[in-house]
Amino acid sequence: MTQSTSNTAQYFLVGRSIGSTQNALALTGDYLSAAAFLGSIAMYFGQGMDSLFYAVATLIGWVLLLILFSDKLRQTEAFTFSDVINRGFNSQRLKVLSASTSLLISIFYLLVQLVGAGALLSLLFGINYTVSLLCVGVLTGVLVLFGGMKATTMVQSIKALLLFLFAGVMTFLVLKSFDFSVAPLFERVADLSNFNALMPSPAISLGIEQVSLILGLSLGLLGLPHILMRFFTVKDEKTALYSAAGATFLIAIFFTLNLLIGFGAFILLNGQTLDGGNNMVLLHLARLLGGSGFQWVLAILVFITVLAVIAGLVMAASASITQDLIPVLLPKQRSNLVIAKLSVVAIFLSGVGLAYLFREVNIAFLFGIAFAWVASAHFPVMFCRFYFKGFNERGAFYSLLIGSLGSLIFIISSNTVWVNIFGFSELHPYRSPTLFVLPFSFLIIWLLGDRKKTS
Repeated sequence: MTQSTSNTAQYFLVGRSIGSTQNALALTGDYLSAAAFLGSIAMYFGQGMDSLFYAVATLIGWVLLLILFSDKLRQTEAFTFSDVINRGFNSQRLKVLSASTSLLISIFYLLVQLVGAGALLSLLFGINYTVSLLCVGVLTGVLVLFGGMKATTMVQSIKALLLFLFAGVMTFLVLKSFDFSVAPLFERVADLSNFNALMPSPAISLGIEQVSLILGLSLGLLGLPHILMRFFTVKDEKTALYSAAGATFLIAIFFTLNLLIGFGAFILLNGQTLDGGNNMVLLHLARLLGGSGFQWVLAILVFITVLAVIAGLVMAASASITQDLIPVLLPKQRSNLVIAKLSVVAIFLSGVGLAYLFREVNIAFLFGIAFAWVASAHFPVMFCRFYFKGFNERGAFYSLLIGSLGSLIFIISSNTVWVNIFGFSELHPYRSPTLFVLPFSFLIIWLLGDRKKTS
């Protein structure tokens, strides 16, 4: 291993030296973004049981990740998603396509986090949204540029512990309001909503929509670049397996706490007009139960959460550029630490610019794009890479291409974009593309697969 490669491996993967406990905490911190906390509580408050669909679906994804991929990912000795599916092929077109989809997915997530962080700072301190974005960019940029994955892992681990501490305190305060009995809490929810909050909302009332949503959220998790990258930072397959098991257990606990906090907010804040909209429900609940000081503690914690998730996303995006795109597009230029850090700056600049342009776009919609894209494009290729003997370069390339384009076309033609943004007549009633696109992605791999290997 050259000095340049060694330095890059240390920067991105900490020399593959992260232990199972710390990696489990970092995986938990990587996944539990501000949206997983603020967004989940806001959905319980505004759409009731819909939030539980999201929680259960993503938890299924963690279980599948543990069973299907956790140890196999580490066996590949890879740096990125592109490395995993291209191992043994050395295909430039597959490397460029898979790196490009990984980069775009990471940027979607980065955009969502930057929009949320910018809005939070602007609301708390009364500063301009653009100034807020620049502050977030500078703070996280310093963390990533000078600390790399080692510093990112440490921040994510600490952030996960702080989130659990705060969620535990919030749950205690909510249950205290109901004499530490869960039954009266749900009875009150039923009374206030005429049982509507305990049923799926009109947004996911169709059975097909529910199946497609659950598929997208469950399988989408299994191909997220910044989550997969965590399995490349540990020393062996056993450590990777324990990391995934630990993260699955921790996230299950966190979602349970969210359920109680969310319905507590539904009752205690019922009928109130909230500054900052529903996304700020948790901040208002913290103020109601613990006072303004407690609210500020939560705001600081949410901000740390956003910084940590942004750091992980930027590391994954930078790895895609440095390890996958640069060697193909500039073959004479060796990927090294300088290029890695320059790519970090470029990613931040593009992310801040996009966050400024898309500051009014629905955040949940952007998350939906990323999950649907991953479930329909990344997951089939990943699954067949490990479990289909006839898997080959041609099937991988065209499956990834069809999955990506199919998801994009479906999302554009949905009511979310076609009707609400473009103002055209409805083409179809469905919002989540996974159920409709995923089968074609698998079919392409099977049709173009190597028949000799499968016989």
